[in-house]
Amino acid sequence: MDVSAIIAAAGKGLRMENATRKQYLILDKVPVLARSLNLFLEHSRVCEVIAVIPAGERPEVQNLLQPYCPIERIRLVDGGATRQDSVSRGLQALSGQEALICIHDAARPLVSAKLLEALLEAAEEWGAAVPVIPLADTVKEVDGQGMILSTPNRETLRLVQTPQVFRREVITGAYRRARDLGLIATDDASLVEAMGRPVRAIPGEPDNLKITSRRDLDLASLLLKESGV
Repeated sequence: MDVSAIIAAAGKGLRMENATRKQYLILDKVPVLARSLNLFLEHSRVCEVIAVIPAGERPEVQNLLQPYCPIERIRLVDGGATRQDSVSRGLQALSGQEALICIHDAARPLVSAKLLEALLEAAEEWGAAVPVIPLADTVKEVDGQGMILSTPNRETLRLVQTPQVFRREVITGAYRRARDLGLIATDDASLVEAMGRPVRAIPGEPDNLKITSRRDLDLASLLLKESGV
């Protein structure tokens, strides 16, 4: 099945102690956004790549990416007020009829081509697939006053990553239903789950970290050096 990719890159990056948006930061001489885009641009099955960016920043993004990506293969779309709004705009901007849709956070620049391939295979079979990793620490449920309510069994809990991959009809139907019912979620798979559709979880990668702080950027740089990429 042919593939389209939507890269969510419209975030403000408020948790970064930096005036520059996290997706524009330089990671070992290459912008974080460019690294995330190139994962899909270099995959033989990906026919369309859409980057959803902050409204009004198209010239800046083009100038940022020009030395690192084939900019003519990237469609830039203005994002919305929330990540969900931005991904919805990306879905509406799809021009092709590719059967699989990848949705990826620009702030995860270290995902491997091997993981992407595994997700594509799982989504072909199940309709939806996400990468997950087990929790290393005990988890507590806490109320608004800071009191512990419960201790969930971490053996059944996972941390979810991106890219998340879906059959086209599954994710477009989930977003259409979310819009009609006013559903809000922090990741795309949650909207599919709300439809009662199965979502396949496959092993993610510990190195597929999300850059939200200067420490994350430093760790990502170290991981790149260790991998020799």
